Amino acid sequence: MEAAVKKPIKRDPNLVPLSREHHFGLLFAWKLKQGLARNASPEILRDYVLYFWDAGLHEHFLAEEDLLLNILPATDLHRNKVLKDHEKVRELIDRIETKTDFSEAVFKTLQSYLTDHIRYEERTFFPYMEQQASLDQLAKIGKHLAEEHAETEDNFQPEFWVTPK
Repeated sequence: MEAAVKKPIKRDPNLVPLSREHHFGLLFAWKLKQGLARNASPEILRDYVLYFWDAGLHEHFLAEEDLLLNILPATDLHRNKVLKDHEKVRELIDRIETKTDFSEAVFKTLQSYLTDHIRYEERTFFPYMEQQASLDQLAKIGKHLAEEHAETEDNFQPEFWVTPK
């Protein structure tokens, strides 16, 4: 019996830049998980979290909130879930940045929570937005992302997630 092949999610072209950044977000979470498994120091993990936040995750959250969530009414359940998720990630990063919590658990929670959040956005929220937003609204989002939004980069060193040779 053949394994079922998952078809890629068809995404409105105007939302593709945000979906592409989700790939980097999942890679970030994977690197954290690998670093934890390889006993990377909390200082290196902290530096990486803050690097990635500044390199694009913070701007990504703002773009989603400004461009997507403002289309939806304040009472919309999907809108409020995304806002709650973003606030939780910000809270975790703040705990790491201020050294309030430097435990392995906070890094694991961030890794797991961000992975779940991105999967929710890709599988549920973005398809919902494609239904809720007008073609004109989607086009304006795409135009803004193309002109104003810098893509996420991840050139962090050292590569703590790689097993030394």
